Amino acid sequence: METKNIMERVKTIEDAFEVTGRPKVDFSNVPEDLRAYFENQYNAVVVTEALNEGYQPNWDNPREYKWRPWFAMSPSSFRFDGASYERSYAGAGAGSRLCSPSEEVARYSAQQFKDIWRGVQLG
Repeated sequence: METKNIMERVKTIEDAFEVTGRPKVDFSNVPEDLRAYFENQYNAVVVTEALNEGYQPNWDNPREYKWRPWFAMSPSSFRFDGASYERSYAGAGAGSRLCSPSEEVARYSAQQFKDIWRGVQLG
């Protein structure tokens, strides 16, 4: 995987849609109080898919690291706080579609698409 190349190609959500071929979805049929969350969740999946370039986590392999962004949240701030990985630990920190193959990709996603991740975490 050419990590630097994909990070140069995916700088906006529009770039992610173009790379993946995923359609933009109209969330107007979702209840208004949940709409932003579901739109951000979908966008996070599209961004992750674009940056992962076909990588699919192998959940049968406990030695394969599955990286995900980690954020520090408080009532007055939201910031990227690092990237972590999980092996076969049964934590519920991120869905399988939001895992990345490397710390570099997880870190880039969190920093470049902070508003999307904030929308997922804070709904």
